[in-house]
Amino acid sequence: MAVYMSDGHLEFTFDLGTGVATIRSGEPVTLGEWHELRLSRTGRLAILQVDSMAPTQAMAPGAFTQLSLPQNLYIGGVPNFDMVSPKVRVRTSFVGCIQKVVINNQPLQILAAALGGVNVDNCPHPCVTRPCGDEGRCVPEMDYFTCECAQGYHDTQCQQHAAPTMLQDIPIPRFAGNSYLHYSDPDTMRRIISYKININMRFRTTSSMGLLLWSGRCNMSAAGDFLALGIADGYLHFRFNLGSGEVTIPYNFTQVDDGLWHRVKAVRNEQEGSVTVDNGTTVTKRSPGKLRQLNTDTGLYIGGMENIDHASQNKYKNGMVGCISDLILDTDYHVKLVQMSTAGKNIKHCG
Repeated sequence: MAVYMSDGHLEFTFDLGTGVATIRSGEPVTLGEWHELRLSRTGRLAILQVDSMAPTQAMAPGAFTQLSLPQNLYIGGVPNFDMVSPKVRVRTSFVGCIQKVVINNQPLQILAAALGGVNVDNCPHPCVTRPCGDEGRCVPEMDYFTCECAQGYHDTQCQQHAAPTMLQDIPIPRFAGNSYLHYSDPDTMRRIISYKININMRFRTTSSMGLLLWSGRCNMSAAGDFLALGIADGYLHFRFNLGSGEVTIPYNFTQVDDGLWHRVKAVRNEQEGSVTVDNGTTVTKRSPGKLRQLNTDTGLYIGGMENIDHASQNKYKNGMVGCISDLILDTDYHVKLVQMSTAGKNIKHCG
């Protein structure tokens, strides 16, 4: 299999042993800008998508469905193009930057895991200047970055202060898109895992997408139980699956990515769910099937979670960017967001 650029388009060519298939992006990519390429293959069918372009697909001929790859994986080029199938139309290596490679939901450590390499240098990017200091890791996000700070450091650049603010001292947590707070205590979980749940949360954000709240299963499947509050295209939604089918309840009356404080109330009473934002109109839907109880085993995540793509079965790509000031379960159980958490990552103070 090969991924390459040809005449400005991205192409994916593969051969399962009974004939070659090639997919080509519908439009050429703009040069000098970051792009995201998503590829998937299931049996003979492959799908390619670049950024928000319409996906394209191709079906390999023949009856074979398994891809056998005895060679190593090469990124950016190869030592000798004689080793590349003549069915691949290009014979030059890539010139540019590759920021991230994720294979089957597992990030590839492009440099640290490489067996060898030639003529590889830093790409011009803010992370080159080590903006997160000695106590943080710079995570590139296209032209920008976020800092993953060691616990106990809340400064934007993870710099150590004479008396650093510890996580427990943060009254209102701020999330950076790769942050989360996790809860697994019995009092919280018995309110999540039940026939009914009432969630009342106050938040603000300027991001048009992100995960606010999640509880799911460790071995998540398409039919696995989960409950989530999230934002898509600037609007909030409530979604859950009790094991017999997923329901999504979008709230399209109020756009919430305006940087102002908003309050969401999400209620699930067995199969019926409802969501309200800022005391507006309540939207109600019912989940399919007959199952009525939520059975999850991951605990409760607020603001995001670790390995979010894989853990949510690609329902979410990143956590929220913003602040959460209030979380009440079942009308009277006030969750002390930072103090009660059993784990947290990249949490800062909401200024």
